[in-house]
Amino acid sequence: MEFRAIQKILLVVLVVIFCISTGFALIAGYGIFTSVFWSFMNIIGADFPPASSLVDPHNLLLFVADGLDIQGKLIITIILTTIFYQLLGRFDLKGRVMQKKLRSMSGHVILTPADGIAVEMARKLQKFGKGYVIVEQNPHMVKKLLNEGFLVINADPAQQDSLETAGVRRASYLLLLDEDDVRNTLIAIEAKRINENLEIVARIKRQEDIARMKRAGISRLVLPEISIGDKIGEFVTETSSKSI
Repeated sequence: MEFRAIQKILLVVLVVIFCISTGFALIAGYGIFTSVFWSFMNIIGADFPPASSLVDPHNLLLFVADGLDIQGKLIITIILTTIFYQLLGRFDLKGRVMQKKLRSMSGHVILTPADGIAVEMARKLQKFGKGYVIVEQNPHMVKKLLNEGFLVINADPAQQDSLETAGVRRASYLLLLDEDDVRNTLIAIEAKRINENLEIVARIKRQEDIARMKRAGISRLVLPEISIGDKIGEFVTETSSKSI
């Protein structure tokens, strides 16, 4: 675990307080061992000696040293608290549960990125009990979806390690929903290298990219504009037929 800048500064201040406190005790006439031990025990909160006989209320140096030690206690508390939260942050319970789910899944669907289409499809898959995982690069979006109960990982789907984490070797489908045809193609190529039996469905922006994306191993291409047009056409046709 790496210390943060504020923790390093507090440690330096703590050492300075300890040295000043020990120095004041030395000047007050106590030996080096007694001064060091007294200052150390007071800073960590042990209040040595128990009867506080060493602290003479009429000795200004020892009185100031004791006050500094109180500040040292506060600094130690702050440092230990920040370290605790750092360690707590590393213990990602949700992440561990998610990883366990991913390792146990097979025949699942991988969706990327986490746009509106992916989220809606994930809801449908959840409803029918079909395994899935969303791969998204934006950490804020990942956190939001995790809080909403979706299975999502923060990773770049164009990287082999990310696809491995998503269980691409055991997956049945990969849905590429990015508006960038080139990116979808690159992800498809990488996924096919890992799992040649994977069925890939991709969103396509330009019709002229169809041949290239097919060669990349994409099984089916969807052009949203045409799909929406077809649906609207069907709706209009059916409505017109019923009105006649």
